[in-house]
Amino acid sequence: MRMKAVAMTFLVGASVMAMAAPASAAEIFASLDGAGKARTWDGRTMVEVCDGEMDNHSVAGEYYRSANPSTLLTKWNHTGSSTCASSGYGSNVMKLRVREQQLAGEDRYGSWAY
Repeated sequence: MRMKAVAMTFLVGASVMAMAAPASAAEIFASLDGAGKARTWDGRTMVEVCDGEMDNHSVAGEYYRSANPSTLLTKWNHTGSSTCASSGYGSNVMKLRVREQQLAGEDRYGSWAY
């Protein structure tokens, strides 16, 4: 009888913990033509930005996090074509887009991805 009570307590506790855990949000993927790509990973807690062209134009991922939704954050990748740069961990990324730096003129921006 004692063993049954302990097992039942464990099962109830595990069920409550499973219901309390938040569902993992789908990752976000953004791109700008062939210039670059950006994505979230690890449950939207990190951003990775990859340069897609050999044109000497750096790319960045611009994003907003849930902890500070009015602050635009930027993760630059200045290391060249076929390379990626990652942000540190933080609160969930709410939206993300790719930016390509233009040396003469206005930077180019992709659409926001959610």
